[in-house]
Amino acid sequence: MSVYAYRRGSIFWALTLIGVGFIFLYQNFNPAVHPWRIIAKFWPVLIIFWGISKLIDHIQARAHPEAVPPSLFSGSEVVLLLLILVLGTVVSRIVLRPWGHWASDLGINPDEQEWANPFLNSFTYTQSLSQRVKAQPHLVFVNRRGDVTVRGADPFTVNAVIKQVIRAGSDEEAKKLSGQIKFELVEQAGGYLLKSNLDTLPDAGRNVRLDVTLRVPPSISAEINSAQGDLLVDGLKGEQSLSVNHGNLRLSNLEGLVRVHASGGASEIRGVKGNVELDGRGGDVEMADITGTATINVEFTGDVQCRNVAQSLRYTSSRTDLTTQKLTGRLNMEMGSLEASGIEGPFEITTRAKDINLDGFKHSVKITNSNGDIQLRAAAIPTHLIEVDSKKGEIELSLPATSSFQIEAHSQHGEVESDFAAPTLKVSKEGDAPSITGSYGKGGPTIRLSTAYGTIHLMRQGSTPNPSPRPSERGDETLNRIDGSHSSARLAAT
Repeated sequence: MSVYAYRRGSIFWALTLIGVGFIFLYQNFNPAVHPWRIIAKFWPVLIIFWGISKLIDHIQARAHPEAVPPSLFSGSEVVLLLLILVLGTVVSRIVLRPWGHWASDLGINPDEQEWANPFLNSFTYTQSLSQRVKAQPHLVFVNRRGDVTVRGADPFTVNAVIKQVIRAGSDEEAKKLSGQIKFELVEQAGGYLLKSNLDTLPDAGRNVRLDVTLRVPPSISAEINSAQGDLLVDGLKGEQSLSVNHGNLRLSNLEGLVRVHASGGASEIRGVKGNVELDGRGGDVEMADITGTATINVEFTGDVQCRNVAQSLRYTSSRTDLTTQKLTGRLNMEMGSLEASGIEGPFEITTRAKDINLDGFKHSVKITNSNGDIQLRAAAIPTHLIEVDSKKGEIELSLPATSSFQIEAHSQHGEVESDFAAPTLKVSKEGDAPSITGSYGKGGPTIRLSTAYGTIHLMRQGSTPNPSPRPSERGDETLNRIDGSHSSARLAAT
């Protein structure tokens, strides 16, 4: 009589614990690994393997028809499956989405606060304000809840249109609250303060949102804080100090120094005749057409895209320190990669766990990377230092065929390959530390390449004649020419 009662569930969960434990243990040896990001991205594999184990159980049960087959899912397993789905989704949203976006992905909108008042209705009213101001004024404005739009217009007037979005139980309650909202432009300390009485309203104005559109003198300098909402500024020519929290930022056609603190949203800055300083934390960052320097500081979890920065570009975060100059092309940086082209000035980066692709550089390059592949392609014959230190990963350097350089390239426990060949260039492929050392051509800059557990490729761009042949090869070529001449003579005679 068979006593078959084989169950694979215990083995499956044991292997799951082993796998998760291995991921966290590996982080102790490689800090670049992020266990929670791996779990957040690949957690559905857990369900797949669970299903495979169930399928194996079914096949095993069919091989023993005399035994009572196990049920496909027990009640506790159904509950566990639902729990895994919920927890996996929540972890993915929180870990993989940019900071400040995960709440809205879960159906929570902290900016609107409608989630806290699900039984209230929304009512909209409009209020306007217009006042003459002095030439080249300074404006201060803080909006606690709502979007702010500022555009250059009349040179001597500040015009404001305030859209009131009020959540209330009835139209009568909303109108009463709307009548209590006051806006005024007050002259003080040589400048102007635009303020409201939102804090004095019932419940500190929690159920009121004010979307403010300002048309101001183009020469104005402003200090604007949008605490919960988007901020758009366009067409101003003074020094700007801007802050946006829990909202998106969009700046365009500005002239002068621009200082920005952003938190929780995307930042887009285009067409600035002057310097830009951006700090804080948030999602995607996009900068384009900056005539001065661009400085990006602290943490941004989304993509960073920069184009046409005339002077220097500086980016600093907890894992990356980047400085480059004269970006005439583009630079796109994500969590695990960086791609750039059209860099005419020096390029220097210290980072970790990032694949780097630098196409068309013209000046010095210095890269320090803990883990990742690096591809470099020179736009012209190199004239400045090229230095790459990668703790782990491949290095590929592509140079014009007519380049001259001095090189020291070493790969610990890896390989080296070179398209360049000369008596003064030594390529050693033996042992645990293969290397490329020596010089090629006449003089030239120094190239230092170092990696471990990866291959160093020294590549030659384009099709070029082979290096000068050795004496024995010249003899072979002479014989080939003689044979070719004889063949031609025989063809002519024929």
